[in-house]
Amino acid sequence: MNKKIAVISTGNGGQAIAAFIALKGYYVSLYAREKERVDMFANNLFHIKGIINDVASIGLISCDMEEVIKDAYLILVTTPAQYHFAVAKEMALYLKTGQVVVLNPGRTFGTYEFNQVLEQNGCNADILLGEADTLVFTCRCDKPGNPHIYEIKKKVKIAGHKKAYTKEITDIMNEIFHDMESAPSVLHTGLSNIGVIFHPLPTLMNITRIEAKEVFRYYIDGISPLVANILEELDIERLETARKAGVELLTVCEWLKERYGSTGNNLYECIQNTHAYSSVLAPFDIDTRYIHEDVQTGCVPISCLAKEMGVKTKIMDSAISWASIIYKKDFYECGRNNKKLDIRKIIDDNLK
Repeated sequence: MNKKIAVISTGNGGQAIAAFIALKGYYVSLYAREKERVDMFANNLFHIKGIINDVASIGLISCDMEEVIKDAYLILVTTPAQYHFAVAKEMALYLKTGQVVVLNPGRTFGTYEFNQVLEQNGCNADILLGEADTLVFTCRCDKPGNPHIYEIKKKVKIAGHKKAYTKEITDIMNEIFHDMESAPSVLHTGLSNIGVIFHPLPTLMNITRIEAKEVFRYYIDGISPLVANILEELDIERLETARKAGVELLTVCEWLKERYGSTGNNLYECIQNTHAYSSVLAPFDIDTRYIHEDVQTGCVPISCLAKEMGVKTKIMDSAISWASIIYKKDFYECGRNNKKLDIRKIIDDNLK
C-alpha cells in the first residue's frame, strides 16, 4: 500500500493516530509546529502500546506543511482545536482539489472556523472538509514516540462541512478505523462535544491538586460524586441548547455507554465503570488543553448558541468566567464567539 496520509500535530492524539495508521501499511507524514518538536524524535520509529503493542515506522516528520500534505489523499488534523485557525492559515495555499481534511475532533463549529480561515487566506481548492465529534482514541504519550492507546472509541460520528460529502468522508475514515458513523450535520457533531462536560469544570474543581503536581487519576479520582452531579446539570444545559436548535443528542451517560460500553445509573457510576478511564492521569500543569481548548472551542460557542436560542446556561457561563479569572484571560473574547462566527447562519445551514 502506498497511499499517503498526513497527520497534523505531534501531540498525544497525533502520535497515536500516526502510529496506528502506519501499522496498517499507509505512508504517514507527521507535521510538527516547530523544528524543536521534530527534533524530539530520535528516529521515525514509534513504539505503540496499550491495546496494540508494536513498532510503527513514520515516513516523514517535518515542520514543512507543504511537504507534509503534498500528495496526501487524507489529512487528519489532530491539533487541539484552538490551533485550527493557525493550521488552516498555514495549509491554505498548499491544499489541492479532492483532498480530504478531517478535524479530529472539530470540537464546536470547527469546520466553520477552519473553512472561513481557508477562504480568508486564498484557498481555492475544492476539498472535502469534515470533522469527528471526538478523538477516536483515548490515549496519552509517556514520552515522544511512545503513544499509549487505552481504547478505541465506538461509533465515532463524522459530518462533512457540506452535507453532501458526509458519506464519502465517513467511508474513507472507516477504511482505517472501522467504527465511524455519519452524523446528520456538523451541528450534531459540534453539540456532541463531550469535552465541554468532562474537561473544564473537573479541572477547575481540582485546580489546587494540579497546581501542586499531585498525581491522581483524572476521571476516577477527580470526578467525585459531587463533581459528577454538577456535570450532569451542565449536560442538561448542553442538551436543552441542542434541542432548541433542532438537534436530539445522547446524554453524557448514554454517550459513555455507547462509546465505551460503560455501565451505571448515574454519571459518577458510569465514569467509575469506564475501563478506558481507569489509568488516565490528571494534567501535570494548570496550562492544559482541558482549559485552553475546551473553554475556547466548546464552552464559548455553545454558550453563544444558547443565547441565540434563548437558553440559560448558568453553569457553562460560570465555567467560562471562572477560567477567565484564574487564567487572567478573556475566554469569551478569544473563543469561537458570535463576533468571529455567524452563529445564526450555522443554525440555518444545518437545519435545511
